[in-house]
Parts: sequence; structure tokens; C-alpha cells
Amino acid sequence: MGTAGDGRPQEGIWETSDDSPVAAVRRAVPGKFRRSAREKEGDPLNGSLVCIVILALCAVETVAAANGAETKPSTAPSATRPVAGEDRLNVDLLKALDGRGGYVRLEGRFLFLTSNVNPKAQQAGFWFDIEPDPAAPALLDKSLPGAWDVAVAGEHAFVCDYTKFLTVCDLRKRQWREVAKLDMPSMTENITIRGKLAYVANHTAGLTIVDIADPAKPSIVSSFNPGIDCDGLALWKDCAVLYGHIQSRLVLVDVADPAKPRQTGVYQHDKGSFNQGEVEVDGGFAYCTSVDGLVIVNITDQANPKLAKTVDLKGVNDVILKDGYAFVAAGANGVHVLDVTDPANPTEVGRYIARGRLGASQLAVQRVVQANRNAPGQAQGAGKTALDPTSAPKSPAPAAPASYYLYVANTNGPALIMLFQAPVRGGT
Repeated sequence: MGTAGDGRPQEGIWETSDDSPVAAVRRAVPGKFRRSAREKEGDPLNGSLVCIVILALCAVETVAAANGAETKPSTAPSATRPVAGEDRLNVDLLKALDGRGGYVRLEGRFLFLTSNVNPKAQQAGFWFDIEPDPAAPALLDKSLPGAWDVAVAGEHAFVCDYTKFLTVCDLRKRQWREVAKLDMPSMTENITIRGKLAYVANHTAGLTIVDIADPAKPSIVSSFNPGIDCDGLALWKDCAVLYGHIQSRLVLVDVADPAKPRQTGVYQHDKGSFNQGEVEVDGGFAYCTSVDGLVIVNITDQANPKLAKTVDLKGVNDVILKDGYAFVAAGANGVHVLDVTDPANPTEVGRYIARGRLGASQLAVQRVVQANRNAPGQAQGAGKTALDPTSAPKSPAPAAPASYYLYVANTNGPALIMLFQAPVRGGT
């Protein structure tokens, strides 16, 4: 079992693998001799044995370095060992976050992990900063109020909490301070910000557009009610795609003039199939969650949207699109990654399933920053650098396949951090 920073067992995470020579020596030394000599002050035998062990460890490390062993940074992620009932494909489990919640949202450097609003038994939400180390986000606050969705613009957070309010909080000085509360036509569920406008999925009121130029004084620009229970929305060009789960329907709305939104098209899926999930849009295709899987709809002709594909993944709750990949949270069926460069023919390139331990309700995605392998002064191999003309390569080294951190809200325990290492795409 892994441990938290203070040495306590970390719930829901099993012991990480360490096959280094030093670890082997440590495991071979009886536990009583690894204790400090101060535990048996005055015992010369115990002190001598500790000294011998320390010298042995130093010798092993020296030999490993001489053989060219690379030392990993202290923040380098390491995957956990596979266990029974686990199914992995290019996705490794790294660690648990110090927090629980059903909703997760990544906004720039800030990661928010929140739960339903429940006045009788409120579960606190968590606010992390991933900039210092995306593999080990720093906890900033563990007392956030309940929320379904959070979006950030500048130094303010805009919160949808399934009440008839849009709440605005000031994030300056790394403090969560409420500065405004805007009355809304219905329950706030989902929010997307573009420029100085916030587009809100407003439950039975449909779409509500809010002016947030002055975050402390937000105001409603317009509302558009297409007769659906609007749980989610996404923007593509001048089109707002509204997701209605009760009706299993997408409604396309032209928002070129935010003060006068107008309906341009409707896509009707099988009734009863959409869940209270999400919709994302990229390249003219809308990716919708459903009880049957991931529903992909071609909306390039907004007046006549058509089904492109349904991917059979039971219980899809959330989807995030990035770099031609669809990252999917599918409850007890875990996390899946699809290559959707051809939306009509998606291919699974990653998954992580752990029956009974993972209930993936939502996820957020951050691409791993790759070091420039050809930057001046960086090692090119065999101890030479790019500054040495005898070592400069004739052509740039090929780019390594991309990797992504996945932050997964888990209904069966603490939120989890995973690493998806993308395979090389054909022809790249």
C-alpha cells in the first residue's frame, strides 16, 4: 500500500513497485537493523550494524551510477503494480489524490474536486494547484462548497451548484471568497466561458448567457428555452450545443448575437438513452454521454445533424477531447481512451478498469510537457551535448509519443491520478 506524505497508508492505492538495487538491499536488511541507532542508545553492536548497512547502500548506489543508471527526479511518477481484476492498456495508475468527490474540473493550473450540494451532510470540495508538479498536485483548500461545475476566468471562479444561482468567487491570494451571486431562471448545471461571456446549462430554462466583464457584477444577457432539461453544453464556432438528457436530444443554437440566440437544428437520439452527463464538441462532431456508450454526432450541417457512431461503452458519464483523443469516464467500466481522428471509426488506444475499486464519474486531462531533446546544452547521448559540434545530430530526433495525466473522480474512494502513454499513431 502506498503512503501519504506524512507516512500514513494512502487509501485505495496499493504498494508501488521499486526494483532498484538500493531497494533490493533495503528489503534484504532485517527491519530491526533499519531503525535508528538512537532507539538503542549505548548499544555498540546496533550502531555498528547500522553503519555497515549505510555503507552497503552507498556502495550499491555508486555501482549503479557507474553503470549508467539514470536517476529519476523525486517527482517522477511511477506506476502501481497490476493486481487481480485490473485491466490496463497504455494507462497506469500513479497515486490517489488527498480528496474525494463526484465532479472534477481542470481550469488552467487549478484542479477542482467537488460533490453535490447537500445542506444536511455537505461533503467539502478540494482545490489543487497542478503547476508545481502535475503528478502530485498541491492542495490549496479542502473546504470548498458543493458544486457541479466550476469555470475560471482571470482571478475568479464561476460555480454551478444546482441552485438557482450562479456564484462568483475571488481566487486571489489562493483564497476562496464569494463576491457575487446572480439569480438565474433555473438550476445551474454546467458552464463554459468564452471571452467576457459565460454560457450556462440552466436546467429547465435551457441556455442562459451571462455577461461577466465585471465578475463582481454579472448580469444576464439572454436566455433561450428549447423545451429540454439542459444538463450540459459545448461551444463550436458560433453554435452552442445543448444536451438534454431526459429528452435524449441535442439542440443547436446560433449564438453569433448573444443577445438573440436562435435555434438552428435538432438531433434526436433513442429516448431514454442520454444520462445526466456531458457533451463535448471538436471538428464539427459532438461527443455525448449515454447509458449505451459514447454517441458521436456530425453537426457540420447544423440544420441537419446526423449520427456518426455509437461506441459501445456502457455507462459513460463524462468525455473530454484533447489532441484527437476522447477520454471517457464510464463508471464501473473504468476509464477509456479513444483515438477519434476519424470520428466515424474511433479506435480504443487506452483503458484502465479495476472492478470494485474504480467508479469513474468524471475526469480531467493534462498533457505532459515533453522536454526539448534537441535544446542547446541538453544531453544527446554518451556524455556529449548539442554544443559539441561532433555530437550534433544531422536531423532532429523524432518526437516522443504524447503522454497525458488523467485526474479521475472516483465514486468508490479517493480521486485517482493516472498516466496515459499514447501509442505512435500510424504515419507519424
